[in-house]
Amino acid sequence: MSATFAKAGSWDTLEPKLSPFILETLATLGFSEMTPVQASAIPLFMKNKDVVIEAVTGSGKTLSFVIPIIEKLTRKKRLAKNEIGAIVITPTRELAQQISSVFSIFLKDPSLPKHALIIGGTTTLHDDIAEFKELGPDILIGTPGRLRDLLIGKGSEKSVVNTKELEILVLDEADRLLDMGFSQTLDNIITHLPKQRRTGLFSATMTDSISEIVRVGLRNPVKVVVKVEDIISKDEQRTPLTLDIGCIVCEPHQKLAQLIRIINREKTTKKCIVYYATCACVDYFYKILTKLSQLKGISIHSLHGKMDTKRRTATYQSFINLPTTSKALLLCTDVAARGLDMPDVDFIIQMDPPQDPKVFSHRCGRTARAGKKGKAILLLVKGREEVYVDFLKIRKIPVRLLSYILSDNSNTIVTQDTIDEENDSLLKQVQDIVLADRDLHDKGTKAFVSYVRFYTKHDASYIFRLKDLDLGKVAKGYGLLRVITMFIIYVDILFLSNS
Repeated sequence: MSATFAKAGSWDTLEPKLSPFILETLATLGFSEMTPVQASAIPLFMKNKDVVIEAVTGSGKTLSFVIPIIEKLTRKKRLAKNEIGAIVITPTRELAQQISSVFSIFLKDPSLPKHALIIGGTTTLHDDIAEFKELGPDILIGTPGRLRDLLIGKGSEKSVVNTKELEILVLDEADRLLDMGFSQTLDNIITHLPKQRRTGLFSATMTDSISEIVRVGLRNPVKVVVKVEDIISKDEQRTPLTLDIGCIVCEPHQKLAQLIRIINREKTTKKCIVYYATCACVDYFYKILTKLSQLKGISIHSLHGKMDTKRRTATYQSFINLPTTSKALLLCTDVAARGLDMPDVDFIIQMDPPQDPKVFSHRCGRTARAGKKGKAILLLVKGREEVYVDFLKIRKIPVRLLSYILSDNSNTIVTQDTIDEENDSLLKQVQDIVLADRDLHDKGTKAFVSYVRFYTKHDASYIFRLKDLDLGKVAKGYGLLRVITMFIIYVDILFLSNS
């Protein structure tokens, strides 16, 4: 595939002109030219337009609102200590932290606007109110629940935030905000804010729910859609042209070996994100992978939504701050699938397709960002799941079919006659590890059951049908004994019939 990252002119061509300190910071960061989304969104914001931005992941959406927020606040009179000029709302704490770090790069001079991160988890509302009073930030970046409580108040904690001078409201990853059930919270925030403001809604996908927010919260918005087109075929696609997506078809109990072989074969790959179906699967396979000699010397991390905030934050920071020479894996759920810009991630492996097809492109979008090249591989179970490739093609996500990787790094197509003795040895190794650790065995059982439940809730349920899945092979891939497997299947059938 021929691919180039689209450029849309130099920063000094924007009207109105950007401030010198903004241009200097962009030059320091190595951003000599704008992306199409930046060239479209920034002038609209600066001209007091509401905007709805739909663009693929990695297209530079964050700077599209960070820059106009800073420009507008530096050009107006200094706000009072309890007044705010901009709010950025994100679906996850990690994305809020990332956006806050971008603001920090531009706002090092103490004479410039201040910003504060409001995400809860590690602090109480009382703590956040005290910090707001002390710092007097002009910009708030945070998650919906804690921002609502800070802006409106909760119980005995009264709000001390004055929003009458608010210039800009940004909803980042807007579809994800709605998918996570924040619709009512967003309504509460929006109705509390002054109508004379600019609102920007950013997302890689648009839905009917977003259209409702646009109708209620934005005034005559300008919609910007940035499309990607293959240079040779001229086909439109929803993923960056610099992203190469492949798919390996195998049996359920062969996935772990394929994962290890992919990692060891990609000699130039340094940082890799591995997506699992559930939090329990992440916990379990993190324990397994850290015990395997085949991955010795690789730094392995885990991240999911059920971790406490301090641990999630520590894991995220540890992974992104690793030196570029370090080879590392981050095992995670879809908590890390949206918006996050993790530096130098060059490979994505999806052990299972996500329940929501829209999330597929977001997972892949953690690599091939800002014009860099990246690879992604999806593992599918041989049989009905293979239809998923055509399913993605209809949704303008091109996927190449790759061959099964054998132990000697040669390739083949999986058939009933395929012999892979090393895969069997690996599963025996995992089984021995599990049998020697009762706690790990319990984690494996929990992970298996959670996976089966996950499988029954796919949006593309005509492709992912439990009756077509060989649960015995799935359990074998988890290192669980057959007799235990049959018990788990019996328990889970009861669960499914009663749900």
